Amino acid sequence: MFSNIDDSQCSSKNFEFDEGRLATEDETANWLLDDGPVLKTTWMIYDRQFPDGQREICATRSVRIKKTGSLPMPNRSKRGDSEKRGQNDEDSAKRAKQAVRLRCKAIAVDRMLTLTYRENMQDTERLKKDWDLFRRRMGEHKDFHYVATVERQERGAFHIHVAVHGRQVYQLIRAIWQKIVGLSDDGKQGGQINVRDPHRFGFGKHGAHKLAGYISKYISKDQDTHELNKKRYWSSRGIVVPEKNYYQLPYGTDAFDAFSHVMQLGANHNNEGMAFFANQALGVCWVATAPQNT
Repeated sequence: MFSNIDDSQCSSKNFEFDEGRLATEDETANWLLDDGPVLKTTWMIYDRQFPDGQREICATRSVRIKKTGSLPMPNRSKRGDSEKRGQNDEDSAKRAKQAVRLRCKAIAVDRMLTLTYRENMQDTERLKKDWDLFRRRMGEHKDFHYVATVERQERGAFHIHVAVHGRQVYQLIRAIWQKIVGLSDDGKQGGQINVRDPHRFGFGKHGAHKLAGYISKYISKDQDTHELNKKRYWSSRGIVVPEKNYYQLPYGTDAFDAFSHVMQLGANHNNEGMAFFANQALGVCWVATAPQNT
């Protein structure tokens, strides 16, 4: 439900309300009928809250066009042959990064495991086979919730980064991985497990939520690594990402007020360890808060 507020509140430089409202049907109808500009700027607020108290709040700007009749349909290109293939792949990478970040927050990740090979392992089929065996064997010993991405180093070798929640039995994890990869040509262990917690990233005790953004950076838009329609990450079943609530700020809201609204919501929720991004040219302001129980 949205609370009713006066439009006069939008002119204030300090929002004092916690919720906005949808533009009414009368407001929309009057705007469509008036003789004003054909372009109308609106601001939408998207708010997603996670079970451990993390919260993501975003304001995005859009421009509505007063136009009657249907809009022209875009030209469709054959799948995979589009001239915009590069842009499509970049958009796909952005969606995958968001999916990784949200899944990490949904399971409250606070540790990152890195599965490595001693050799310069560049075989994608072996990578997928080794990972599948690892996650199945882990599942035999515990309820293994994870979000995993692949990093390709400059030398070409693959690493698997796995975000998890809580302390792990590292001896068990190391034993499973080393048994899967076997011995290298020189008779030494063919792989290793590295473990890091948020403090090692310099995030501090309120920065566990930033680990979600950190691991998502390994999502690559390089088509040499990710073929068309191939998934860019792995995650365990049963991860439930909370739905986002959204509402439109009243007509007449400007960028300053929209950004102030987002910042006020974030600060009122939990301002310790807050992550923030804003770009007025792009018309976006995004805030992420840390868990409330840290």
